[in-house]
Amino acid sequence: KFEVKSPTMPELIEEDGQHGDLSALLAENGYVLDNPNTERLAPLPAAVKRRIRALKTNQLKFIGLEAKFFERVHQLEKEFEGEFSKLAEERRLVVSGEREPSDDEVTHPLVNDVPPEKLAEWDAQSEADKGEKGIPEFWLYALKGSDHLAAMIQEHDEPVLAYLTDITTTIETEPMGYSLYFHFAENPYFANRVVRKTYVLQCTPSEDDPFDYDGPFVKSCTADKIEWKDGKDITKKVVKKKQKKGANAGKFLTKTVKADSFFNFFDPPTVNLDHKNEDDQDYDEDEELLVADYEAGQVIRDTIVNRAVLFFTGEAAEFDGFEDDDDEDEEELSDEDEE
Repeated sequence: KFEVKSPTMPELIEEDGQHGDLSALLAENGYVLDNPNTERLAPLPAAVKRRIRALKTNQLKFIGLEAKFFERVHQLEKEFEGEFSKLAEERRLVVSGEREPSDDEVTHPLVNDVPPEKLAEWDAQSEADKGEKGIPEFWLYALKGSDHLAAMIQEHDEPVLAYLTDITTTIETEPMGYSLYFHFAENPYFANRVVRKTYVLQCTPSEDDPFDYDGPFVKSCTADKIEWKDGKDITKKVVKKKQKKGANAGKFLTKTVKADSFFNFFDPPTVNLDHKNEDDQDYDEDEELLVADYEAGQVIRDTIVNRAVLFFTGEAAEFDGFEDDDDEDEEELSDEDEE
């Protein structure tokens, strides 16, 4: 990739003549080129370069075929959606306690690859049945079973996620994409019983950079607005900050800011990759946020929903290397400070 700042590439090649140190020449004329193969490619005979260019055309045919493959995969997912939904409903009935499993269904150990004597020890530790229905906090611990999502879940999120009763999905075709539905029991935090999030995907290569194609990518996403009850919005916090300049220098002022929370997942970036504004300096950052948001959605759709019980038991945990950034400049107010 290179950024043109002055003459065109053909002009520079002609000026170079003997192809000498092309990297130095590019730098002199205002080009920024980060391809380490420049020195190897520049001196190649014209006939060899011509063949390489022909292979680039061939590569685009590969990419076009890949795009058709992914479109067919999406159609196949839609075709199997009904069967997956039936299995998801069977799971929901057991998790909610609306149905007790039969003896024929209880054929697997609590956790695989655990010695029988350890399983027997666990059975001996079982608490007395208190009449609880289903599997309490099933989806909270299924989400926490993923390292990727556990990094997003804060301590103050957990009491809210304890009311999560199901996560379902649908495949969208016009436009291409998918939706996630988070189902909640009635709770003291917000009024929504279902919160939907939808991703719109593009399956064809970008016209701007078709060689960068690596399968379907997110174009935009939207989510239902959470109707938080008074004083219950955990995505916001009140902070105090010491002023360094002006008439209020030395004084502490309070303001409401965005707080780290899993529920920020329902406040996605609004950037649309179809309408890139080259003059918008924040676009690249918004694009990165959108891609990160999409990755979290993919984890939920492709792994959590389909293997929820394995994440609940911890058998499907994975590591993704996410790290949280500490905010050193702001101090969260205690209830006494806020008063």
